[in-house]
Amino acid sequence: MKFTKLADRVGGPGADAWDIHFAAIERQRNGDNIIVLSIGQEMLEATPSVIIEAANNSLQRARHHYSEIGGEEDLRAAIAKRYSAQLGRAIEPDNVAVMSGAQNALFAASLCVLEAGDEAIVLEPYYATYPATFTVGGARLVPITTKPEKDFIPSADDIMQKINERTRAIIVNSPHNPSGMVYPRELINQIVQICRSNNIWLISDEVYAFLAEPGTFCSPASLPDAFDHCITVSSVSKSHRMTGWRVGWAIASKPLIDQMFNLSVCMSYGLPMFTQDAALVALEHSAVIEAEVRREINRKRQMVISLLNQIDGIVVRGSKVGMFVVFDVRAVPVSANTFAWQLLEHYDVAVLPCTAFGPSGTGILRMNIGESDENLQHACDRIGKLIRSL
Repeated sequence: MKFTKLADRVGGPGADAWDIHFAAIERQRNGDNIIVLSIGQEMLEATPSVIIEAANNSLQRARHHYSEIGGEEDLRAAIAKRYSAQLGRAIEPDNVAVMSGAQNALFAASLCVLEAGDEAIVLEPYYATYPATFTVGGARLVPITTKPEKDFIPSADDIMQKINERTRAIIVNSPHNPSGMVYPRELINQIVQICRSNNIWLISDEVYAFLAEPGTFCSPASLPDAFDHCITVSSVSKSHRMTGWRVGWAIASKPLIDQMFNLSVCMSYGLPMFTQDAALVALEHSAVIEAEVRREINRKRQMVISLLNQIDGIVVRGSKVGMFVVFDVRAVPVSANTFAWQLLEHYDVAVLPCTAFGPSGTGILRMNIGESDENLQHACDRIGKLIRSL
């Protein structure tokens, strides 16, 4: 039977990137003691009890019927209040679309602003789902290469050279997955000016913004006259230990939010009330929960970087913020893909090769740091053993 071109676009290297993760999970199901560091979450941490209690109470109150399609009013108001403070401007509930996680929000934004013949600029190394997410409507992805030696910070001049009459969007992910870098305010301002001058969208994936130290992160939508060009995407997944709850959002001008509402009518018809009630309580406790997650993740990052820096043959790159540490194995006599498969097959550790994140990810491996200290130490030890064996 024949499949659509869309099915081809959502497959390919971005989908294949997860093969090693799926193989690790399958072995884990079969009883093997695998250290899974190939996906970004705190593997051993539960959602805070206050959030779980809120969901239970919501269910007991029969909050399990159809919800408001664009998101429950009180949740949208809470998100609007959060971003009014973060962006330094008034954000209304009508500027908020509640979606099934940040991934769904990015996908919906893509469908609303990109179509066949359009081009979207993306900065390498990009998150593995970006190629499918931003070409699903037929647009073409235009990558900007970056260098590991410069911690993957792009150049505004390189971006400007790719602008043409078909450019409809620039996708920015800061703090960045996989590199863990926060783009400098000057660079963000330059990208905003490019978008304003050329009347194009700036899609800002800010899932890891809460992990940045105060004053180090600049949201594009916070800059003067930028808001109407920006689509700001985030969620409670990483910040509130709610990866499986699937509650995220997009912040944008009302005309775009109206378009996302129309899409939600035929795509999801709203999210469960009880998960939205839980997300509302999560946001009410953000000061405590986010600080705890940030403190723990930052501690683990420093530990892992210290361990990896003791291994000859690899170089830690970037890794300033976020739930990952990335390291360069180009000095090793095998590809990053081969290295990752050998690490899983012979040493029972799963990390993700960044090859599918664009050519700038060649020779780079990404490891989640949301595991126990003991498993992170074992993983670094086994990485060292594999390198010595090669």
